Amino acid sequence: MERRSIRRLAGLLGAVLLWGQATAQAAVTSLRVSTSPTKVRVVLDLDAPVTYKEDVDGTTLRLDLDTKTLKKFSQTPKDKAVRSLTVLPRGRDKCRLEVDLTKAGQHRVLLLKKPDRLVLDLYRIQIIRETRELGQGLQYTYWQDDMDGKVVRLYALTLAPDSAYFVKPFSAALDRNGRGRLSKAVQGAGARAAVNACYFDTDGWVIGNCKWDGEFFGGDSTPRSALGMDAAGRWQVLRDLSYSGTVRAGAGTALAVTGVNRQRLAQDLIVYNRYYGPSTRTNAFGREIKVKEGRVTAVSTQGNMALEPGALVLSAHGAKADALAGLRPGDRVTVTQTLGNHAADLLRMVVGAGPSLVEDGTINVRSAQEQMAPDIANGRAPRTGAGVKADGSLILMVVDGRSQYSAGMTLKEFAWYLRRFGARDAVNFDGGGSSELVLDGVVRNQPSDGQERPVSIALGVFRK
Repeated sequence: MERRSIRRLAGLLGAVLLWGQATAQAAVTSLRVSTSPTKVRVVLDLDAPVTYKEDVDGTTLRLDLDTKTLKKFSQTPKDKAVRSLTVLPRGRDKCRLEVDLTKAGQHRVLLLKKPDRLVLDLYRIQIIRETRELGQGLQYTYWQDDMDGKVVRLYALTLAPDSAYFVKPFSAALDRNGRGRLSKAVQGAGARAAVNACYFDTDGWVIGNCKWDGEFFGGDSTPRSALGMDAAGRWQVLRDLSYSGTVRAGAGTALAVTGVNRQRLAQDLIVYNRYYGPSTRTNAFGREIKVKEGRVTAVSTQGNMALEPGALVLSAHGAKADALAGLRPGDRVTVTQTLGNHAADLLRMVVGAGPSLVEDGTINVRSAQEQMAPDIANGRAPRTGAGVKADGSLILMVVDGRSQYSAGMTLKEFAWYLRRFGARDAVNFDGGGSSELVLDGVVRNQPSDGQERPVSIALGVFRK
């Protein structure tokens, strides 16, 4: 019995000795400091995990750690935000990190593992995330953040699935295909808010797939991603949508459509609808056929045919004009337009740009698959995009860039922030100088051109 007790006591003493050895090994081994435009970062390298308590007294910040320091560390960073940094012993197994600042500011402490480190970020900017409930399921967020040493500003609208608002695309030129300033377009359209959406060229030619209630603003054969909404108002991101169209007169040969709502060029067959404007704006070197409810209602070789709700105008040049020469009023014509995806063809709204950014909660930037130009795919820039949350909410987000107050984002960084907002799926819209969010008559972001850039397609938030 006595021997067993001695063995047990020896075991306990051994455990205490091992614990004491492990505690003795825990220590601060070095102090490192780095600076960036947004913060001063202080790193304490450690031998083991620690806990800490912090105390702030004016411009003095103290962190008391439950570990010792191998020596006294002291630095005077070459940075006007910090006067001094010191690590001092506080008894046998404790120490203190003391920071003397030139002025009070925000800070953050992180405990990292493998290897063990304590990281103290001293911010020279204000980290601001302000969210305002605008009522009836609409929310607005402004966020100024530190993105790995770079300041970024973003602006977001979030619409709940049961909100009192609906979202639809419209031309920033309002009554025709073209370009306009978003703030003026929002007022003219009667929207409460809007962001820029599709890509475009200088005359407003929509580059991407965009439709509302079965009528196209523009169609693009390059497979790209898009934001879609069904008749019940449910949102989704669709990938690899590619426009194609055909025109068939009676039982004749189908002719391929070469474009939607854009200037007619040589050998083109363009489909126009009311979204292009009052008329086709074409010259007399072609043939135009107006079709309503599947029947020809007018034929012209004069160009500039009038457009009206519920009707299409087929405008052809060259061989395609010759192929339509036999059509007369009353003849049957079938116009087929598809995005190559049956589900997408049934949607009430499609707004395409690309690339897709987030897929099923995973960041997946599909720039290569969607053949995005280098100026879109590479580097940091102002960004606009949309995300869909698991609960069905819609996020519309704009990021400032190309300025001292906001660095902009790569597509991957943009995807990361959309996912932080809860996006399960997300897609990129047009960016750069076009990126803009207007809410209640105010341009909320700071466009990188220094003023509003006229854009083509806006995605507006309207009261139901």
